[in-house]
Amino acid sequence: MSDASQEDAGRVPGVIGDRIAGAMLLALAVGAWWLSHDLESGFMQPIGPGEYPRLISLPLAALSLLLILKPGFNQRWPGRAALVRQAQTLLVLACYAGLVKPLGFLPASLAAVILLIRLFGAAWKSALVSGAVLTLALYVLFEFVLGMPLPNIPGLDW
Repeated sequence: MSDASQEDAGRVPGVIGDRIAGAMLLALAVGAWWLSHDLESGFMQPIGPGEYPRLISLPLAALSLLLILKPGFNQRWPGRAALVRQAQTLLVLACYAGLVKPLGFLPASLAAVILLIRLFGAAWKSALVSGAVLTLALYVLFEFVLGMPLPNIPGLDW
């Protein structure tokens, strides 16, 4: 068997991979846009917590359409482990979007960030510490610096 045919074994044309990724990212962008309408802002708030997901979902949708309509030249299909990790990442993000309102920002973000850090291969100890620091930093940034009210833990009103 020649080297070229061995190299082509297990490859899927990049056009298919880019279009699949584009379709999944487009679904994520539409879901983020849709779920962000449930986030309510406080009284007389010029910018509510739903603005950030909508702001992110617009370029995500545009870039995913670009992947669908004009796929690139990447001919290497990711291995099984990479595909599973990508599916797990999408599952964590979808669960986070659905749980941030009923659980509140802090617990939902802490769980999502820790799981995402673990998916990137960090140990539990460093994932817990980094997740707690990142979650608190995001809370301070959005709640106090940007003045965007975030969903509180049910029954706990700061």
